[in-house]
Amino acid sequence: MSPSAIPRVARVRIIELPYSADREYDYEIPETLCDAVHKGSLVSVNFGASQRRIALVVDVVQSSEYDKLKPVLAVADDRFSLDEELLGLCMFLRERTFASTGEAVGAILPPGVSKLFGSVRRDPVERRYSLAARPDDDIIRRLSKPARHALELLERGELDEKTLNDDGVSRAVLRGLVDKGIISVRSVEVYRNPYAGRAVERSDDSLNDEQRQASDTLCALADTHEARAALLYGVTGSGKTRVIKSVIDRVLASGRGVIMLVPEISLTGQTVDYFCGCYGDRLAVIHSSLSEGERIDAWKRIRSGQADVVIGTRSAIFAPVKRLGLIVIDEEQEHTYKSDMTPKYHARDVARYRAAKSGALMLLSSATPSLESFWRAKMGSYTLVTLRERGSGAPLPEVLIADLRLDTSRGNITPLGGLLRGEIEKNLASNEQTILFVSRRGYNNFVSCRMCGEVITCPHCTVSLTYHRDADNELLKCHYCGYTQTVPDKCPKCGSPHLGRKGFGTQLVAEELHELYPDARITRMDADSTTTKFSHEQILASFRAHEADILIGTQMVTKGHNFPDVTLVGVISADAALYLDDFRATERTFALLCQVIGRAGRGRRPGRAVLQTYSPENDTILKSAAQDYDGFYDGAIKLRQQLLFPPFCDFLLLGVNGEDEPEVLATILKVDARLRELIRSEYADLPIYLFGPLEAPVYKVNNVYRMRIIMKCQQSRRLRELISRLLSEFAKCGKAHLTADVNPSSL
Repeated sequence: MSPSAIPRVARVRIIELPYSADREYDYEIPETLCDAVHKGSLVSVNFGASQRRIALVVDVVQSSEYDKLKPVLAVADDRFSLDEELLGLCMFLRERTFASTGEAVGAILPPGVSKLFGSVRRDPVERRYSLAARPDDDIIRRLSKPARHALELLERGELDEKTLNDDGVSRAVLRGLVDKGIISVRSVEVYRNPYAGRAVERSDDSLNDEQRQASDTLCALADTHEARAALLYGVTGSGKTRVIKSVIDRVLASGRGVIMLVPEISLTGQTVDYFCGCYGDRLAVIHSSLSEGERIDAWKRIRSGQADVVIGTRSAIFAPVKRLGLIVIDEEQEHTYKSDMTPKYHARDVARYRAAKSGALMLLSSATPSLESFWRAKMGSYTLVTLRERGSGAPLPEVLIADLRLDTSRGNITPLGGLLRGEIEKNLASNEQTILFVSRRGYNNFVSCRMCGEVITCPHCTVSLTYHRDADNELLKCHYCGYTQTVPDKCPKCGSPHLGRKGFGTQLVAEELHELYPDARITRMDADSTTTKFSHEQILASFRAHEADILIGTQMVTKGHNFPDVTLVGVISADAALYLDDFRATERTFALLCQVIGRAGRGRRPGRAVLQTYSPENDTILKSAAQDYDGFYDGAIKLRQQLLFPPFCDFLLLGVNGEDEPEVLATILKVDARLRELIRSEYADLPIYLFGPLEAPVYKVNNVYRMRIIMKCQQSRRLRELISRLLSEFAKCGKAHLTADVNPSSL
């Protein structure tokens, strides 16, 4: 290639720019950096008034339409550049979620992008020593005793400096032996991996006939090396994890990589440990609770090919796996797969994109699939693979519905009804374990005045404060912003000293159990008791070791756990979320109840569950008790179709947020007027129904006011063009901020 033909211009997108200013800019590539700059590189450039910014190179060309260009100043470590697939994924996020390029890059790369320049110099290294040559006996006799000891140790093979230090060999002794040429030293990069060595004792991985048939079907799809999608639908305890593991093995044997997503890493520690035991150093774990350095090291191990199995929460969908052959989304119905932060993506949509680009199999798995996914399976878009029986052959738990109205009529207004107490006593007498699900943490849900009815609320959010109590303190806490205050002596509105507490949480249930059964060993797992790293795993491991008789918890205890000695599950209030103002309320209640019921009877002894409810005739409660997903789906999907709700349409939420309430209200009205004007004129061809402007269900969070417009629509390029235009037009609307969210997790 002649010098004139060498690409010398980098087309970049500046990482820090907002969506409205996110476009391509040209920079000259200095001759010294020509070999280092390529599509997907992260570079440092001067932008605007000589401000140094990080930019993503989206193309490299030979010339520019501009005569004078600023130069590229530096290039980041190439291990953190985006390959062709990840660069395309960045543009996909930008187009589909209305995120800026910088926001998309921030989702794809590990945290600390701004620190990646010169990161090689910051990599933690380990010094390892080995014998360079066997010295003769005369030389050995002249060595000091510590030096001779070092040689004896190194005769076993290469050892790291810490091991030698721990065995009494100082760095000075090692340096002296290196200077004499007797031993050699090399520096090896050390990867921080808190999951190294983690594993559980593996049970028999063999498959029964039903599981084998499911595995064969899924392996055949993976073997095509074409973009395919499947839904593994199996009752709780049917062995879905075993089937998934068999498909992973098949994909790995073909030389391809795997990504497996789980809803919350802390709640699926047993699953993570199982796969750690299966794949060892081949596995990397990614989730937000890891330190910055641990996440960067996981990225490097995956990018280099040292780790070809990745397990993690939704952010793991962006892992730079080489030759991607399988993406698994376990418990695919969980709302945690949808990001509420920009970019507002759903992991399932990203998985579909990556599977299409890589010729991979996207495998969804659940005992209670989302209605959208099950509908696609019924329509043939996904291959439906079904497991009807529990893997152990054990029956599904017997479910008892406890009518709380009867307890109330008998004067029992405590969280534990008579039927549930009787079942708990049976379990304690037979040394069997119990799990109790409580929908809220804390002691009481709120505090109110008995005279005027005033509820004590958070000064920063439009929500009530939750009453918490321990041995030393009585506090009111906001579960949204973290605000805390002491319990007042009198009503802040009318001055009455008659304050009452309403509702109940995990703390109150735990206290009542301690009073009823003082000899029982009771443990609690909620956001208040799991504040330290790996505290979830410690509580669950303790319970699995039968160091507690009863485990009380929020949703943390409802899914993904396998406790062979748990024979009873109790749901304190089965209809707690049933009547929320959200079209997914019944679906989520059904899934939650079926998941928690499925924790019982997974061992040798049969299980049972007690659902306490004030609505025992409710169809969702009845279908949950029968664990009849097919029946629930048939009724729910018909209603969705009649109302033209997902999967028969899409929802798009336009939100205006800001700390200045009048400005937020004025801006949402302007957005609404402009949107209606565009729909009537240039975009009259789009089928759109508008609702709003409306206040968000929680109007103020941490002093930020939130208004919204809900659009019922169908996703299309034209729709995205309309929304992109709105976002650009209202980019400069003072202190109010306009956002767009496609198919949000809740309305």
